Amino acid sequence: MVPAGRPPEPAAASGPLVELGRIVNRHGLRGEVRVLTHNPSSAVVLESPVLVLTGRDGTSQSRRVLAGRRHKRFALLQLEGVASAEDADALIGCTVSVPRAHLPPAGPAAIYHVDLIGCAVHTTGGELLGAVDELIVTGSNDVCVVRGTGREYLIPLVADVIADIDARGRTIVVHPLPGLLDA
Repeated sequence: MVPAGRPPEPAAASGPLVELGRIVNRHGLRGEVRVLTHNPSSAVVLESPVLVLTGRDGTSQSRRVLAGRRHKRFALLQLEGVASAEDADALIGCTVSVPRAHLPPAGPAAIYHVDLIGCAVHTTGGELLGAVDELIVTGSNDVCVVRGTGREYLIPLVADVIADIDARGRTIVVHPLPGLLDA
């Protein structure tokens, strides 16, 4: 039974977690934390009722989000149990995640960045370039950082370059436009 006036405890995270960003600093003196999200255009970190924070030592804790807002390129969050600058300082460096089941559907022509990480990248001629190691969010288009075969490739996620993305098959096929694969 939950005492009157007190919200219920957040449900424990179940299923695989999707990392949304990292707590990089505190904001002010009342316990707000500053989160640098991997995808600045996503509002998931602001809309999630509960987040999972994972420290550098690997320990995780669920925290209810009491309030959230955008400030420049950061998400500012007030988390349950974080009421002072010292409380917020203790969370700096924690990754911020949500259970995969809490993400909204990606949509018919969209894919989450997390689903591209690890995908094998081939050219239309069948040459293996490597695997997607990370994504860079830019103002105009996102870019896959592909590492493997002793090289790194920056592959823009644009229709002229991407021939096919098979998320279930974990592969991406690219058109090797002139200059794209040059050293």
